Amino acid sequence: MLEYGPLLMLAVIVIVLAIGFIPDSPEDALRKFQQECKANGMDFRETEAAIATRTAFARLRRIASDQCVSKSGNMGREAINEIASQVAIGLAAAHGREAAKSFIGWIETCPDEEILYDDARAARHRHTVGALRAKGLYPPPKNMVMHEDFKNAFRIV
Repeated sequence: MLEYGPLLMLAVIVIVLAIGFIPDSPEDALRKFQQECKANGMDFRETEAAIATRTAFARLRRIASDQCVSKSGNMGREAINEIASQVAIGLAAAHGREAAKSFIGWIETCPDEEILYDDARAARHRHTVGALRAKGLYPPPKNMVMHEDFKNAFRIV
């Protein structure tokens, strides 16, 4: 039995560490946020409005990014603001005018790069580069040529 003692202790330590590395579920994050709001003195209505505002921001990101990708990156700040105003209307109907005002204030201070997801930012960049290249304001794409030694290194002899 003494032979298995250190092995058993090692197994217990590994299990405890593994449990500590398990990420929180969305419900755990929600409960943690609700507890933080309660600790800050917010009532139930204010907490639910704060959660709805965060959810509206995630919805705005998803909708704006999907539209930007579908338009091949041809989307400006006006289109993002239009989507934000539509989301804010729903937020105002569900949680009041103050929640919508705080959401719009958040969006106005937030740059486009934080609103759009990576694929939409890449599509927007491709569109911008293409437009600048057509005007001659952006250098043409580089012609990538392998160095002769590098090219010969991969030939089968």
